[in-house]
Order: sequence, then C-alpha cells, then structure tokens
Amino acid sequence: MDQQILYKFQMKRFEVFKAQDSENDHFDVIFEINGKKLYANTFMLCPISTTFKSMLSDRWTKRDETIPIQDYTFDDFKEFLTFIYSGKCALTNENVFALIDMAEFYGVPEFKEACEKFSLNIIDTDNALKIHEYAFKYSMAQLKKSINIFIAKNLSNLINSEKLQTLQKSAVKDIIESINKMSKQEELFEIIFNWAQIQATEKQKLEPNLNLNEAIKEELIDFLPFIKYEK
Repeated sequence: MDQQILYKFQMKRFEVFKAQDSENDHFDVIFEINGKKLYANTFMLCPISTTFKSMLSDRWTKRDETIPIQDYTFDDFKEFLTFIYSGKCALTNENVFALIDMAEFYGVPEFKEACEKFSLNIIDTDNALKIHEYAFKYSMAQLKKSINIFIAKNLSNLINSEKLQTLQKSAVKDIIESINKMSKQEELFEIIFNWAQIQATEKQKLEPNLNLNEAIKEELIDFLPFIKYEK
C-alpha cells in the first residue's frame, strides 16, 4: 500500500485523538491524570507498548473504568500519547526528562530515541549533569558520549556544582572514568574529593561519632584507580 495513504490513515486517527470527544465510539480507554481525563484507543497503544498491553488487558480493566496515572502530569502524558498517535510531539527543555522516563517505563524505544536526539541539542552548563544522569540511567549511548565530551570541556565550571555533589556514586564513577583522558587530573581529584566530603558529612549527621576523615577515605577508595597522580 502507498506510504502516503498509510500516513493519511494515521493522521485521521490522530485527529480523532486530538479532538478528545468523549462521545466518540473510537475510544475504549480512559486515563485520569490529576483529575483530568484523556481518551485513547487500545488499538493504537498496545501494539506500540508492552506495558500498555499488560495494563489494558481484560484481566485488569473494564471498558468504563478510568486508568489512574499518578507519576506524570496530564500535559506530559498527553504529549507521550500524541507521539504514539502521530510520531510527533512538543518536546521542551522542561518536559524532556519526564518523557524520557515515560518512554523507558512504557517501553517505546522510538520515543526514547526522539528524546535522545532532542537532548543532544540542548546541552549547556545548567543541565549537563542532569542530562548525564538520564543518559547514564537509561543507557543512551550517543547522548552519554556527547555529554561526557561537554563535561570534560567545561569541567572547571562544574566542579562545585550542587548537582554533581549529590549524584549517585555510580554516576560519578561513570563521569570520572569517561572523561579521565580528556581532563586535568587535579580537577578530577577535586571533583571526587568534594563529592566524597559531602557523602561523608551526610553520614556523620546520622552517626555523630563517625570519624569524618576515615569516612571520606572510604568514599574515595573506589575512585583512586582513575586518578593518575604522576600527572
């Protein structure tokens, strides 16, 4: 069949979704997010997402029951469904992180790829560490490569970032290991020492008798092999 005809069929389905007419027989599922309802069709959702397929099976739902969505906003969830219906949606600097999480949770790799491509074009010193966090967490290889290069080039501006100091240990290790050959060793050590000091201080709040210096050393141990002290 002609691809243009298929596209027209797809756009007609999207127009029905966009109209959100609750009286339309096309819809057979109702999502409820923050008190608002969003109508859709399992025919469009289930082939794209195994999560939706499981969530919307007859074992768990009935036609007239609403499906509560608690972890995402109405606007973000609507943009996600818009992408499933049309292949497009309004990605922004503000919503892209929630939508990456949504793409992963609902198992829609095409949407995750679209979010990754968008994120490649918005990297700056304000969001670099947050982008790394998501690229690392959700295994977005292209984005992680680009963000590591950016971090290496802008390391001096990020050393004292509060975001860096609160990253998970695995994420900090990934940054240090990835940018090791591109960065000054003293700057790398300053990063891990500042991070270790924050972690140890937080532990000391819970254990007042904790030796702070020993706690810092303990946090540093796993990072030391990445630092070339002779340089």
